[in-house]
Parts: sequence; structure tokens; C-alpha cells
Amino acid sequence: MIKTELNELTKLGVPAILAQLSHMSLAVIDTLMAGRVSPEALAAIAVGTNILNPIVVFILGVFLALNPIVAHLNGRGNFSQIGVVFQQSVLLSFILAIPCIYLLFNSIPVMELLDIQSEIVPTVDGYLKACSWGIIPLFAFLALRFCNEGLFSNRAIMLVSVLAIPFNILFNLWFIWGGFGLEPMGAVGVGYATSVVWLVMFIAMAGYTIFTRRYRHLEIISKLHAFDFKQLKEIITIGLPMGVGVGMEIAMFAIIGLLIGSYQVEVVAAHQIAINIASMAYMIPLGLSIAISARVGFFAGRQKVESVKIAGKTGISVAIALACLSSITMYLFASDFAQFYTDDRAVIVLAAELLFLSAIFQLSDAIQVSISGALRGLKDTTVPMIISGISYWIVGFPVGYYFAEYSNLGVKGYWMGIISGLSAAALMLFLRYLSQLQRIKKPS
Repeated sequence: MIKTELNELTKLGVPAILAQLSHMSLAVIDTLMAGRVSPEALAAIAVGTNILNPIVVFILGVFLALNPIVAHLNGRGNFSQIGVVFQQSVLLSFILAIPCIYLLFNSIPVMELLDIQSEIVPTVDGYLKACSWGIIPLFAFLALRFCNEGLFSNRAIMLVSVLAIPFNILFNLWFIWGGFGLEPMGAVGVGYATSVVWLVMFIAMAGYTIFTRRYRHLEIISKLHAFDFKQLKEIITIGLPMGVGVGMEIAMFAIIGLLIGSYQVEVVAAHQIAINIASMAYMIPLGLSIAISARVGFFAGRQKVESVKIAGKTGISVAIALACLSSITMYLFASDFAQFYTDDRAVIVLAAELLFLSAIFQLSDAIQVSISGALRGLKDTTVPMIISGISYWIVGFPVGYYFAEYSNLGVKGYWMGIISGLSAAALMLFLRYLSQLQRIKKPS
């Protein structure tokens, strides 16, 4: 049974991981190309992404609810309702985009509050405004993506994500350095390139969803539905705690990044490089957690208790094994990874030191995200949200702030806080998962 589950998890997990790596590679490419413009451009992208990411990740967290919702419906054979979920999720993406766009157009007060270096503020503001043009297609893509993942269509999502990479490089080259009638935009051009890529991804995902033969019986387009308040309520009820939980985690990283934004440009650049590489490694357990959520949700919908347990156990075990490999790789090749981003020796040395710290938290990061995936599959989201708040804002951030600002460890102190927060989350989520397994009962 475990071998069968491992095979099924691999079929879903590998495409999901590749999709996540492709998404993250877009940010890596942006950072690499901005770094070739100037250290100031790299610092501006670092600050900009630390403002943008909490907004995007919060919405992503809300839409994570779609995976288990669709998986449960699929497991029960309630196919007619799946089409309703698809339509309501896209509608919700438009609604949620409006306040997010407003925030991106009014970011200067936030930067002034955080004492961001004045010389990069105009560039950051221009970058965020450029990204705002792609918010609607991005949110609509996320809605379709997680609905598709609930139906095990991970390969299609992987293909869309991988194909976005060459578009990202092409448009970055054009918008950053100009040509063909376009003036060079520098770091601001990265934002416009990002918006265009998000639009391309949405069009591709929508095309697959509408025209694939697998979905003809779901009536995703052929039967239109008006506002379905009951379905929207379920998405919000399950998704909002996830959005808040994931948002609190990414907000800790973002606030740390913004506080580091007041440090020297070389320190900001080193932090951005290290967090970029660490985030790339995180895409592996995150992609696997999406597959875990779909598998657990599918069996929960069918009320197969033992299959739920096996799916969760298998997925978490694989995540731990991959994290060990990731940790060793990061420790051995820290300097080599940093040299891909910059030629500045001081930046390379500091980035490598931060990556040594990143190698430490790979295991706890993999445990917390994979268990979160299993809990999502069980539609358990409120308690994990509370755990996130405790882990990242009562443990992680205070520890990091103390070591950074009062123990004279600077940026390294903040990374020690990250280690503390992720370790606390891993422990508490593990205990929560064990308690949830004990509560699962076979259908009478």
C-alpha cells in the first residue's frame, strides 16, 4: 500500500515540485538580471519583493483551499459542483485583486515608516506599480491552478510554469535594457516583465481548463453560475485561515527583509541572494505539500481513513528525506551558489555565511510545510493559523530582532530568528497532526 501511494505521490509530486521551482526561478531570474544592472537595482528589487510577496502569498494561501475542496468533491464523485468552484474562484480572484492593487500604488508611506534608503524608494515604487498591472491575471491563474491541482492535473500546471521561464527572460531583457522602440527601464522594467508573464500564464492555464477533454463532464464553461454565496463562503472559511497563516510566515520574512533594507547595500544584496536560494530550496517541499494535500483530500472525500494516514505519512517522510539532501547541498556549495548572482566578493562571502544558516532550517521547514499540506487535505486550517502566529511572531521574529539589534549580530541574528520560528512551527504542527489522526473515524 505504501509503495502504491509512493508511486501516486511521485506522479503528482514531481510535476508540482517542478512547477514550484519554475515559479521561484522567475524570481531568481529577476534577481540575477537586476544584479547585473547595479547593487542599487538589486536592493530595490529586494525591498520591492518584500512588500509584494506578503500580499501575493496571502491570496495564494486563500486559494490553497481550492485544492482540498475540489479533491473532496472529486473523491465523492460530486462533479457538478466542481464546475461551480472553478467559476466562483475566478470571480473571487477579481474581487481580491482590487484592494491589492490599491496597496501597491500606495507603498511609499510603508517604505518611509521602515526607513528604507531614500535613493532606492522611487525605483521600488515604480517596480510595484509596474507589477500591479499583472495582479488580476496572477490571481486568476492561482485560482485556476489550485482547482486543477485538486483534479490531479499537475503536469499541465508544470508545463505552463516551465514555459513561463523563457518569456520571463525575454521580457526582462527588453524592459530592463530597452530596444525595439522601448527606452531602458532598469529595475522598474522587471515589474513590467513580471506583469506580462503573469498574463501569459493565466491565458495558458485558462486555455487548458476550457479545452481539455478531461473536464467536459464538469461543465466549467458550458453552464454559467451566478454568485454562489454558499460556495464562496466555504472557500473563504477554509482559505482565510490559510491565507492568514501563510501570510504571517511570509510577513516575518518580509519584515526582516525590510528592516535589513536600512543596512548597507552590500548586506541587503547578500540577504536577497541567500533568501532567493533558500526560497528555491523551499519550493521542493512546498510542491510536495500540494500533492500531499490533494492525495489526503481525495481519500478524505472517500472516507478512506487508512488511505488518508498512509498518504500523509508517505508524503511527510519523502519531504524529510529531500530536506536532508537539500541541507547537505546548500552547506557544501554555498559560495558557488552565491557567485551566480554577483561578482562582489564581500557580498559573496556574507551570502555564503547566511546560506550555512539556511542549511540548518531545511529540515524544520520541510516538516512544517508538508504537515501543513496534510492538514489542508483534512480541511484543518484554523489551528494551523494560530500555530503560525505563535511560531513566527511570538518566537521567530522577537528572537531574530533581539539577536540582530541587541546582540550586534546584524543580519545573521535575523536568520537565527528564522531558524527558531520554523523549528517551533514544525514541532507544534507535528503535534497537531498527531491529534487530528486520532480523531479520524471510519464511516459507520
